[in-house]
Amino acid sequence: MNRKIKLYAFIILTVLSTNILKAQTTPEEITTEFFKTYEKSPLKAVDFAFRTNKWMLDRNKDGIENLKTQLTSFLGLVGDYYGYEKIIEKSVGESYKLVSYMIKYDRQPVRFTFVFYKPKDKWQVQNFQYDDNLDDELEESGKVYRLKENWD
Repeated sequence: MNRKIKLYAFIILTVLSTNILKAQTTPEEITTEFFKTYEKSPLKAVDFAFRTNKWMLDRNKDGIENLKTQLTSFLGLVGDYYGYEKIIEKSVGESYKLVSYMIKYDRQPVRFTFVFYKPKDKWQVQNFQYDDNLDDELEESGKVYRLKENWD
């Protein structure tokens, strides 16, 4: 009986220690969970993103609600949701990262941009925004003056 208790205690400690080591949620884990939630409820996904950052929740409730209201109105115009694709990931050092995704809708793509920050040992969403300027940027990138063969 005593060996069983020791075995159970060992298993519980192992599970708890792996959870402690995993406390550093990565930006990839945050965005994966965000998009899983987004598929069912875009507004809950926005809440989830900002829950990673206590400062945003405490000091920017009105801004978050305003973003959710605008997003709801905007999403009513673009049709059905078909998924997402990562566009770009850039970082400054090891603790500040920007990740953009193209969200696929019937009418047009939408870009979601997340800025992540890791002040100590846990990543948090520092900023989240959306826009529909992908076509403008794609067109701009094809301008003659941007073509590599024209660089001197």
